[in-house]
Amino acid sequence: MTYNTEGIILKYRDIGEFDRIYSILTRDHGKVEAWAQGVRKPVSKLVAHLQLLYRCDFMFARGRRFDRIAQVRMFNRWPEILGDLEKMGQAIYAVSLIDTVLRPGTKERGVFELLLGYLEIQSLNTQRLDLGILTMFSLKLLKESGFSPELHYCVLCKARVDGLSRKFDAIRGGVLCEDCFRKAGSEAFPVSSLTLETLEEIFAVALTPLEMPDVIQRELETVAHAMIAAHFGEEPKSRAFLDFLSKQSLALEAGV
Repeated sequence: MTYNTEGIILKYRDIGEFDRIYSILTRDHGKVEAWAQGVRKPVSKLVAHLQLLYRCDFMFARGRRFDRIAQVRMFNRWPEILGDLEKMGQAIYAVSLIDTVLRPGTKERGVFELLLGYLEIQSLNTQRLDLGILTMFSLKLLKESGFSPELHYCVLCKARVDGLSRKFDAIRGGVLCEDCFRKAGSEAFPVSSLTLETLEEIFAVALTPLEMPDVIQRELETVAHAMIAAHFGEEPKSRAFLDFLSKQSLALEAGV
C-alpha cells in the first residue's frame, strides 16, 4: 500500500552501508520516519532530492517498522536559506526543535504550516540574523504541540494574576501569584506584563515579524528556552551552533 503527501525533511541518519532513515514532517500524516533504500549508492537517483530542509512530494510504501520512500520529487530547496550560513543555522535549529517536540505519527497539521511559513519568511528576510522570528516560531511550536502556558491565572491557586511584573514558572506551565510564588519555592522568574501581552499576540496570529523592544525580545527568549528545557530536558544540539553564530555576528557588528 502506498500513499502520497508533501513533506519537509527534518533530519536523517545513516544505517547499514547504503541506506538512510529520514525524519520528515508531512502535511497530511504528521512526522514520518521513512527508510530510503540504497540512497547512499553513487548511482542512486533519490539522493539529489533527499537533503535537509528540502520540501518534496513523497510517495511512501507502508512498512512494518518504517515506511519506505518509493518516489520523491523536490520542488523547493530554499536556496536563499541554504546559501546563507546564519539563516541555515536558524533553520536547522527550527527543524531540530520540531523533531524533538513531535513523535512519529503525531498529526499536527498546524506545525507543518508553521514551519512552511517560517521558511518562507526567512527565505525573503534581508536581515543577517533575525532571532526574533525564530523565538516566535519556537513559542508558537510549543503552543501547537499542546504546551501553551497559562498567562492570566495562577497555575496553582487559579487566582487572577495582575501587575506590571509577574512570575513565570515554566515547569508548572504559566504564571504564579505572589503568594504561591513565595509558598512554592519555585524557580519562577520575573516577566513583564507587556511581554506576556506580546506572547498572547504571538499565539493569536499567524507567524509574522513583529517590531518589539529588545528587552521584550530577550524576555520572550528566556520564556522559550525555559519551556523547552522544562518539557524536553534540553535544547537541540544545533542550539550551540546557533549561539556561536549569534556571538560571531555581534562581534562583527562591534568591530571586534
